[in-house]
Amino acid sequence: MLGVVVFWAAVAFCSASLNVENELHEIRRILIYQEEEIRELKSENRVLRADVAEMAKEIEKLKADDNGYGFGGNITGSENEEVQIRNSSVNLKTLIRNADAEVTSGKVHSDMSRLAQGPVAFYAYMSQREPNPSLNYALIFDSVKTNVGGGYNEYSGMFTAPSSGVYVFTWTIYTGDHGQTKFHVYVNHDIFDITFGETDNNQDDSDSDSGTMVVSLNFHDNVYMRSAMTCTTYVYSGNAAKSTFAGWKIISL
Repeated sequence: MLGVVVFWAAVAFCSASLNVENELHEIRRILIYQEEEIRELKSENRVLRADVAEMAKEIEKLKADDNGYGFGGNITGSENEEVQIRNSSVNLKTLIRNADAEVTSGKVHSDMSRLAQGPVAFYAYMSQREPNPSLNYALIFDSVKTNVGGGYNEYSGMFTAPSSGVYVFTWTIYTGDHGQTKFHVYVNHDIFDITFGETDNNQDDSDSDSGTMVVSLNFHDNVYMRSAMTCTTYVYSGNAAKSTFAGWKIISL
């Protein structure tokens, strides 16, 4: 009985560790995007300040030209131009204040907008076979070939949606000889799909099982695979064939 309690405690601890690691990975990624956005805003501020300085010079020049007319000369055109320049200067100063407030408060809204519109796609495979996965064992596809948007974590085997949208996921699992494998595909804590493999009692026999699903995800939803049973054979991935996991966003929401 004590052994069972220890086992489930270890399972819960591993699951919590994976979730914490995934959260830290997501936080680091968002901070990087925000730092880039802040740098862009500061660069825009410098340009706007230069424009304001140039406008101020133009206004001073117009004032000097107006004084040169003297004795009731017609200066209506210059006055209108000066008013327009002053209005433009006010608008530029307003833009600078708004941008400064955005940087100071940390509200980098365009960062999330850019993420929502950006492409998301990943493809990864297992670099080696996985011997007889136990119940609730997380499949980790540790060799990442594509990870646009940074949603896939090769250490946890988990995909975390960097933006809301409709996603397609596909996988191929190779079952080794003399046994069975069965895996659940999770969306957060819910089972969304199942894949099953079984081989005959022939030496070096293998079974390829593939699946595809389409799912609507919110920002930060997780998709991953875990064993639905104690598998009686290994998951093959090697030179002859690869066990793979891939996904991509088709529509932004």
